[in-house]
Amino acid sequence: MGRQQVRIEWRLRKVMASRDVWATKELRELLIQRAGYELSLQAVSDLMKKQPVQVKMATLQALCTTLRCTPNELFGIDTPREVSLVGEPDNAEPRGEQ
Repeated sequence: MGRQQVRIEWRLRKVMASRDVWATKELRELLIQRAGYELSLQAVSDLMKKQPVQVKMATLQALCTTLRCTPNELFGIDTPREVSLVGEPDNAEPRGEQ
């Protein structure tokens, strides 16, 4: 039986749309105005077009400040039934040991 992984969905465009923010340039300008955070147009475009491999904490904070949202709104989580985010099952292997 294979392991099912928690899937994380990057929802930046959905959050932007719900705030009536549509364009890369508009988001970039709002990041500067509201959060004092400057990203290149290409970096903002990349965040909008594809799910990032990693997001710097400073970028996440700036996006949340700018869009007046929480990280929970930016990340959608799809958890398989076998996975519990609350606690480890009794038979879980200790972390770091395999």
